[in-house]
Amino acid sequence: MIPNFHDYIFMIRGEEMSNNIHTISFNERKIMKQTVILTIILSILFVSINYILHPEFTFNVIRFLLGILIFIGVSFLLVVINEILNLLGYKYRCKVPRETLSLAIHLEKGLIYTTTTEKIRNGHYQSVFLTSFMIAGIIPLAFAFAFGSYPLLLASASFIAGGLANFKGLLKLRKFPDNALIKDLPEQFTVHVYLDEKKES
Repeated sequence: MIPNFHDYIFMIRGEEMSNNIHTISFNERKIMKQTVILTIILSILFVSINYILHPEFTFNVIRFLLGILIFIGVSFLLVVINEILNLLGYKYRCKVPRETLSLAIHLEKGLIYTTTTEKIRNGHYQSVFLTSFMIAGIIPLAFAFAFGSYPLLLASASFIAGGLANFKGLLKLRKFPDNALIKDLPEQFTVHVYLDEKKES
């Protein structure tokens, strides 16, 4: 769910509730630790590639401080764009009522996420995440490499790493039919999958 911690909506223990209702969940501490490690790895990788593409890098204190400000600003902007895209995706792709949508911020956990109280189709849910991730994550990364912007590269690395939990969750969800209904409970880092319910188009 900047790390774009919106998208850390899966935290998972993974228990089957019944034959037709399944629960997907991740261990929060483990995911956060893996996210930090992945952020460091991606940051080193992206910076190395960028230096090969743009070897004319020079360092000075003012540029460094300005870079920090740009990094913070871009990281926040990527999260905002991601959440707007998720809201639009839920509204128009998943066709849920606007009043069921909400944006929540949990500063103590570093989480920002969009959710809906409605059950939505598994296939639609996955497409919403992948679309917003591509636009808010991959496209900025491409621009960062094109212009040789280290602050944008680092912000992109942080954002992409922040999607780790979501990708793990999507791998779990791919085991279920696209028309299966899911209920996302971000505050509990849990997603319920309902195999015996139908949703009207």
